[in-house]
Amino acid sequence: IYQEIPNLSSAKSAYGNIVYRKAPSFLKQAEFYLGADKFQTAVRTFLKKHEFANAEWTDLVKEFESASKQDLKDWANTWVKKAGVPIIRMVQGKSVNESIILDVIEQTNALNNNDLWKMKISVVFKFKGFTKRIQEFEFKDKNRIVISGSPNTKYANDNSVDYSTFPNYQDYGYGIFLLDDKSRVYILANIQNEKDDFLRTMMWGSLWDSVREAELAPVDYVRLVIKNITVETDESTIQTLLGRVSTAINYYLSDKQRDELAPQIETVLIDKMQSAPTLGQRITFNRAFLNVASSEKARLILKDTLSGEYQIKDLKLKAKDKFDIATRLLILGDKDASKLLAELEKTETTDEAKRYAYAARAGIASRENKAKFWSDFVSNKDVSESWIEAAFGPFNSVRHSDLTLPYLERALKELPNHKRNRKIFFINGWLAAFIGGQRSEEALAIVNKFLADNPTLDRDLRLKILENVDVIERAVKIRAKFATR
Repeated sequence: IYQEIPNLSSAKSAYGNIVYRKAPSFLKQAEFYLGADKFQTAVRTFLKKHEFANAEWTDLVKEFESASKQDLKDWANTWVKKAGVPIIRMVQGKSVNESIILDVIEQTNALNNNDLWKMKISVVFKFKGFTKRIQEFEFKDKNRIVISGSPNTKYANDNSVDYSTFPNYQDYGYGIFLLDDKSRVYILANIQNEKDDFLRTMMWGSLWDSVREAELAPVDYVRLVIKNITVETDESTIQTLLGRVSTAINYYLSDKQRDELAPQIETVLIDKMQSAPTLGQRITFNRAFLNVASSEKARLILKDTLSGEYQIKDLKLKAKDKFDIATRLLILGDKDASKLLAELEKTETTDEAKRYAYAARAGIASRENKAKFWSDFVSNKDVSESWIEAAFGPFNSVRHSDLTLPYLERALKELPNHKRNRKIFFINGWLAAFIGGQRSEEALAIVNKFLADNPTLDRDLRLKILENVDVIERAVKIRAKFATR
């Protein structure tokens, strides 16, 4: 969370998902680790002492120590100053000797170092047809917790009993929480029956972590979402699940798997964006449909939506919605796309609309078009930064990865220039687009070679590359194991 930022230029590449997601996770863990009363006492004192003044994170930790009467320096340094993320895994039925079987919670680190994340977690044991049991555990000085008296001890060798052990109940922990094999089988079969909305959401998350760690086939996750999306009513949960489906389709599935599943996904989304009970849900399903639509039927619906022949109840399309449809059709290479965009430009004439139209054309899949837009990105001073930011996403559609691969190394070489001359957050978008538009071993080799050939690259830029290249590394690993030809 804590980073050395010597000047404003360095701040341009310091922010990102890690900081914004890890910081609130740290605070939630702090409340659970210290206890709600002590945490709240510390925060009140901290705010009172430093009102109308500057403060550092260490000042907050001092108040944590004062309120809890604990030495928390090592604990806080790990959370705030160390890189990486803990990986927490339930190991089912660990044999201690011939007659005793105990569950074990094991912690490792994503960076493969020996750092121990001192952490308190809540574990829930759930049985089909039985009650659930909740226990709290704490990693103090060892990376293994042996659960003596675990419900699993009784049933570990009884395959007739369905149960799961979920290691991050209520989401107090921070890390990648992976399921043991039997728990994963149970959740795959029973997630639709879980009445606790928050726990069910966490279960979806652990299954997705299993996909990202190449322990669960992405096809199985996509099929599970298709089968059970009607169970979910929370718009943010629906949006998250459909976003993961889109990621799986674009990065983890083979073309054959994608073509087999796409019609099923489209059918569900077409139905739900008409029948979902709230406008918010219908909008969510509509946006997801736009991201995955590819068949002739789906493209016809997109075109009818533009013409007004196809309408979603209570949804009035804004200019951006219309240009997003045109952009998708251009990316897909639809024969009518260019004509539809031209017609749209006649009716939508604001400066904002002109920016959308420019960005849409970056999605045309031809070598000449990609070369033209690359020239705009790096040397055309007449194209504003906001127009470039709007365009490098369509330019780098993962469907066009063969066309954009030659620009990957050149995009990485532009980073120092962007750090000097572009506005804050530009680098984040640039890397997310150019690296996120790839999923192949060739692309991964290009990024790794660039890092090896540039050992003096600014540390913040190197870290940002490493953060973004994760999408390619996972795609290569998952596709190698699960993608079928």
